[in-house]
Amino acid sequence: MIHGSFPFFRLAYRYGMYIVAAWGAVYIRRGLKRRREAIAQSWPSVEGIVLSGVVTAIPKTSHFHATLQYTYFLDEYRVGKYVHEFSNEPDADDFVRQLKDKRVQIRYKQSNPNKSVLEQSIVEQHYLPTPHLN
Repeated sequence: MIHGSFPFFRLAYRYGMYIVAAWGAVYIRRGLKRRREAIAQSWPSVEGIVLSGVVTAIPKTSHFHATLQYTYFLDEYRVGKYVHEFSNEPDADDFVRQLKDKRVQIRYKQSNPNKSVLEQSIVEQHYLPTPHLN
């Protein structure tokens, strides 16, 4: 083996581990989101409205988070958030634009009404991806 190739393999291993860890974090986050939504299936629901949204770049990736903030009323106004990942910024911006001011069903935990979930299936009813021409 060539003596100068060791730094290359060391770097490849190190960055390969970073990539594996990043993808692992993405899959764990997606799994937790699915689990929260499955648990919330038995919770009561109330009408809410999407107040706003913001798009942020995910550090060290080319992906973006679109975070929606919604409100619902149960004895008082309460606020929650919904986060969705996109592979490009125009799609994330379009998602926020389409959902802002939409009335949506929010599931809330009866024993703790501040805990809420906006289900992906509800979001999909209001969001129609638009094609972007290059």
